[in-house]
Amino acid sequence: MSKRTAPITAFWFIRDGKKLIQCSKAEFDKAITEGKSIKYKGYPDKKTEQIAEQLETTRMTMLEQPELPTKFRAVLTTPKHVINVEIIEANDPLFWAKESRFPKYQ
Repeated sequence: MSKRTAPITAFWFIRDGKKLIQCSKAEFDKAITEGKSIKYKGYPDKKTEQIAEQLETTRMTMLEQPELPTKFRAVLTTPKHVINVEIIEANDPLFWAKESRFPKYQ
């Protein structure tokens, strides 16, 4: 007999200062394109969620830099790139900083 796991429910939030405002996926995607800070809930475990939080902090730090190359800024504000990266269980919270050094974004 196999174990059944409960399906992971996704919750989308836009940060407003220290508050989180729950929103729809469309509003969430729009916030990303506008360079606002977001939070996704529905990760399979706490470790993945913590890594995603660190990635989001790094992403927002990078977006605050006025000299950030245009191509890389576009990547940081494209919803599918942001969500795909955050869902991946990466062990590198400085992913965005390292990624920005690649010539393809210059």
